[in-house]
Amino acid sequence: MPGVVWRIPSPIEPRIPLAKRIVADNFSGLKSHMKKLIGSVLRLGTGEAVSRLASFGLYAYISRAFGVELLGIVALSQTIALYVTFGTDQGLRMIGARLVARDASSAPEIVRHVLRKRLISCALCVALGSTYALWGPVPANARLYVLGFVLAVLPYAFSLDWLAWGLDHLGWLGMWRACVGVVFVAGAIAAMRISGSALMPTTVANGASVVSGVLLLWGLWRFRWRSPHSASIPSSSQFEEEFRWGAVLPLGMATILNLMFNNFDTVMLGALASAKEVGRYNAGYKVLYMIFGIYYLLTQSLYPKLSRLKGRGQARQMLSFALLCLFILGGCLALIIGVWAAPILHIIYGSDLGAIHLLRVLVVALPMELCIALMGTVLVSRGFDKVVLACTGSAAAFNVTLNWFLIPRLQADGAAWSTVASYLLLLVLVLSAFAVKPVLREESTSPAVSACPA
Repeated sequence: MPGVVWRIPSPIEPRIPLAKRIVADNFSGLKSHMKKLIGSVLRLGTGEAVSRLASFGLYAYISRAFGVELLGIVALSQTIALYVTFGTDQGLRMIGARLVARDASSAPEIVRHVLRKRLISCALCVALGSTYALWGPVPANARLYVLGFVLAVLPYAFSLDWLAWGLDHLGWLGMWRACVGVVFVAGAIAAMRISGSALMPTTVANGASVVSGVLLLWGLWRFRWRSPHSASIPSSSQFEEEFRWGAVLPLGMATILNLMFNNFDTVMLGALASAKEVGRYNAGYKVLYMIFGIYYLLTQSLYPKLSRLKGRGQARQMLSFALLCLFILGGCLALIIGVWAAPILHIIYGSDLGAIHLLRVLVVALPMELCIALMGTVLVSRGFDKVVLACTGSAAAFNVTLNWFLIPRLQADGAAWSTVASYLLLLVLVLSAFAVKPVLREESTSPAVSACPA
């Protein structure tokens, strides 16, 4: 036929149907994304694993050498200091990481905004934490050590861990966590063996580890991460809206309420029970915390990627499938830990510390936490900070009320049952939020989604 050019396929050219080519291309893209994600998890996980194992080593050493009461004092001091740390941050690490993930050239200006806000919140929170340590409902023999851990938060105001997170330097972030953990634990154990006491060496080693971690990250920022073209960054006014207190405080309150939801029972046990009950409860909870720490490697690795992601039609279906798999996995892990609770505690602490029943109650929350952590990461990365605040605030209030009622009657067992009931409520609330909010949809009007680049 005139005007028509017939194309004769080459004998070595495969004839692949269009549908198969589309499937192959999608599978290839998914495989590439999974390889990058696994690589990120492994880079972050190496340092995180070292830090977690070192922390477990310290708890095991204290429980074997000094007993469950001193273990409870250390756990209480760390917990109260953690509240001061989260109050200092106010969610700024998430906002900073989110903005840096979208535009790395803006990092110097973002650093200035984060530091300015942190210094204000740090001064206030350290003052409140010190007041609580000296005059609050804390066991008398723990006051000075709680105060030491609170004061060690001061250098954290200058920490750049969020910057490494946002820039996707997860290998460096993992190394930083490993260094901080090893300096803390190695210094504490060495000082304890020399001095024969537990609490003062642990307090001093904690402060030294925080300072060394801050210096390490600033050295990396100064000599390795700073872009040579960073002088042409956007003007400061472009970040005023993101860093105004009205935008920061909802996320800050959400992170603090989430922390209250997770471990305010430790603070309440210190106020309403005894250091021994704090030690018993934390002996069981630390086993779960180890598992959560490993899982959080995945959610932290996903956060910068989710911040850059545009809404897609099948994203919610993929998330639903992932949640189902996580719930089944968590249920299997909970069953294994419940059956082997006694040997697990003996291996870690040298005895069960009276925490076998506590651990068996707490593992019921394991599958729920795996799902909640993933959904919370998705919500924050998409800018639904107020949704997270409402969910965690409701669950935290319920947790505190239940603890107030059960701890005086059941001691650490009451805290364990309160934790499980609160996880169930939070799971229901977060699932409801996903059902009604346009999360991971193309029509989402969330500022986080609309600001994401293509």
